[in-house]
Amino acid sequence: MRENPVRVGAHWVLRRSRFVRLDRDALAAWAAELLPWPEPRWVARYHFRGEPELTLRYLLLLDALNFCFWPPAGFPRVPGEARKWGVSGPDGERLTGYYALSYALRRVAEEEPGFFAAERLARLSAADLQAVLGDIPLLPWRAAAAREVGLLLLRFRGAARFFALARGSAPRLVELLTAHLPMFRDGALYGGRWVPFHKRAQILVADVWGTFGGQGPGAFADMAWLTAFADYKLPQILWARGVLRIHPALAERIRRGELLPWGSAEEVELRAATVVAVEELALWLRQQGRELLPFQVDWLLWNAAQTALPVPHHRTLTWAY
Repeated sequence: MRENPVRVGAHWVLRRSRFVRLDRDALAAWAAELLPWPEPRWVARYHFRGEPELTLRYLLLLDALNFCFWPPAGFPRVPGEARKWGVSGPDGERLTGYYALSYALRRVAEEEPGFFAAERLARLSAADLQAVLGDIPLLPWRAAAAREVGLLLLRFRGAARFFALARGSAPRLVELLTAHLPMFRDGALYGGRWVPFHKRAQILVADVWGTFGGQGPGAFADMAWLTAFADYKLPQILWARGVLRIHPALAERIRRGELLPWGSAEEVELRAATVVAVEELALWLRQQGRELLPFQVDWLLWNAAQTALPVPHHRTLTWAY
């Protein structure tokens, strides 16, 4: 199996990094704490699962819209980055961020499946999306992403036909997504080299695998190919645990809530170090007899990062994550 270019690029960046480095002693100490943690599991209660075609359309749209939930709309805000966009969950609990989106779209799939029709998505406006999701941040970007999904569904005459082209291969599905959906092409120039991250393309593979329990449309035999899904929350928890050592000037900028431009050296290094840290955590755990793939370690850490942490996440306005 050919190597994942995200993995290759992340290691290349970290060897040249000026603002972020790994503390491998802290990494080993935290990995030892992770050993007895329970198995990361797919959180089905916030996701839709129905007949395959509608389920695949739901997942495609979910991860097309899965980016930047911290509050733009006139931001600043920090410390605490209070009140993200959210919805009421199945037991009345308040859901924010990704789980809010997955559950809100689940309700749409259950109550109005026609919303996922290719023709409707292909002409979706920001106002149309707002009517369904409320005041979710960055509505124009999200509506544009939904239109890309609609056009793809029209081009391939449905989601099942499109996903079938991957032939059960995670790398092939990532290639298809990044080839046909411009907003899934996530990467940056660093030191004159293109460094891909493909956060949402990779997470869609994991979401399909999780939703279908590794069967049917989710029967990917090469899930080890996936890397971590470099976002806001993983660098935050890795920094909080001392695994990421951040240059004091950059740390102060993050604490102040200053925007880091997408594609800046600092932002690329944070994401690359995250990918490498998760790789090394997965390797350490495997050497101790705990078989978790990098994407499963990502799930473990991402869920742990939803609690209050002593440091803020970095802030980058982007549709990439």
